[in-house]
Amino acid sequence: MKKIDKTKAELFEELEDTKKKVQDLNNCQAEFEKAREKYEKVLDSTPDSMLFIDTQTRIVLVNAQFEKVFGYSQDEIIGKKLNILVPDRYKNNHSKKVRNFFEQPRVRSMGSHIEIYAKKKNGEEFPADISLSPLQTDEELLVAAAVRDITARRKAEEEVELNYFIQKVTNSMLKISLEPLSLEEQFDRILGLILNVPNLSLQSRGAIFLKDPEAEVLHLKAQQGFTKAEPLPCTEIPFGHCLCGKAAKLSKFLYAEDMDSIHEIHDESMFPHGHYCVPIMSGQSLHGLLNVYLKKGHKRSSREEIFLTSVASALATIIERDQAEQEKKDLQQQLAHAEKLAALGRFTANIAHEIRNPLTSVGGFARRLDKAMPTDTKEKEYTKIIIAEVNRLEKILNNILSFSKETPPNYTKNNISDVIERMLLIHADLLKEKSIDVQKVLANIPEFSFDKDMLIEALDNILLNAVDSMARGGTLTVVTEKEEEQELSWVVIKIKDTGAGISEDQLEMIFEPFYTTKVAEGTGLGLSITRKIMESMNGSVEIDSAEGKGTVIKLSLPFSVDQAPG
Repeated sequence: MKKIDKTKAELFEELEDTKKKVQDLNNCQAEFEKAREKYEKVLDSTPDSMLFIDTQTRIVLVNAQFEKVFGYSQDEIIGKKLNILVPDRYKNNHSKKVRNFFEQPRVRSMGSHIEIYAKKKNGEEFPADISLSPLQTDEELLVAAAVRDITARRKAEEEVELNYFIQKVTNSMLKISLEPLSLEEQFDRILGLILNVPNLSLQSRGAIFLKDPEAEVLHLKAQQGFTKAEPLPCTEIPFGHCLCGKAAKLSKFLYAEDMDSIHEIHDESMFPHGHYCVPIMSGQSLHGLLNVYLKKGHKRSSREEIFLTSVASALATIIERDQAEQEKKDLQQQLAHAEKLAALGRFTANIAHEIRNPLTSVGGFARRLDKAMPTDTKEKEYTKIIIAEVNRLEKILNNILSFSKETPPNYTKNNISDVIERMLLIHADLLKEKSIDVQKVLANIPEFSFDKDMLIEALDNILLNAVDSMARGGTLTVVTEKEEEQELSWVVIKIKDTGAGISEDQLEMIFEPFYTTKVAEGTGLGLSITRKIMESMNGSVEIDSAEGKGTVIKLSLPFSVDQAPG
């Protein structure tokens, strides 16, 4: 039996010491639990997702924010490999980077400008910013990773970037529009700006079309990025045809990721592509279309649509400015032409007055000599020639004076059919002599206000031109009718002949003063006077003719039974 050397007092002392150590241990355990609980609360309260990874790339701890962002619970994720959170396309490269990091542990803060994407439990990806911190414990090395979802930040950055590029491209476009370049040259440089904007998924191919002012057709004005091997499929697009024509017809932004059924133009040699078709609009008015080509399968991007819509709006401004400049030039030319005609009218009127008095004397004396000369003599023949030439000169002077005078219309109510019948009666003998058959299709139109004498003069000029064009006879057709246009009523007179017609190049000059298609005679003022008369009564004159097919001249007068127009 072992002898107990310790006294009872010593045993009590050891017992008290043991109790104290147990109490200290319990206190330490309590402090540890408090510290752990406090640490977990701090960890869970951080705005970033926190996770801890061991050297085997296993996840050993996550915080509450991690569960909210990634959708995994603690039980689901603890012990899983880190690559469960990495998109498939990045996994190989990511594994190499993780191994390198554990070989050379170091602190990496957020904002490293590395493009990183993380994957949630549901497979959704999001852009992330991640900081890394090595943590050496008694057992092993851990890495603490703080993951921040930067979707909102990335969107804000992209919006700022997009606004910057919109402003930059728009400013550059406006500068180009101020340069002394044709509209086609401006479009070509603008396409270069659009197709070279960074961070947009546009192919380096595009085209700008303008709307035909007279028809629903788009005409190509500029293109970039096309080659002989891969040419631009369309240079002229009717509205409603293919994707571009449909976008123009609807005045709507259209998109296609490939050559689907909406594309009506298909060619085996055509390169695969998609489209953004952007109408160039100003209010409700369509000016043209911006067509940007995409790689096949490209996904629609609201960011790109906003950019292209802004570009199209700037293009509309440039087109309208060009149109305004062109209208200004046209008005200046018209003003210069009007001033020229006014000066010419004053000059010719003065000359006509100066010539008329001696011409009257020559004509009077020639007629007296004609009466005194014996018949069948050369002198008698000479006087006949002098009288005929004097008559021709007097007619020319009358036309010149009629063209140069500024007499306002004398409006009275008249029957248009009666005026036409009177005009035809005056020239009945001439028409019969020239073997010209007259056909009339006169509508029953009530009396209305116009200057009867002016209209007869205008009709005389047209009829005499028609007679001259039918040297071997023909048919003269006179038609009257009423037309409604833009809530206005018009009385229309059409005079058709079966004469030689007028060539296209002559039609452009036919209303110019002193321009005539008659070789031996004519002042070239008849149609100019006619147009002046019709415009003075707020009407118009139009001509439709072709060589060998005759001529149709259309006179239009505003119809009003209550009061005189203008």
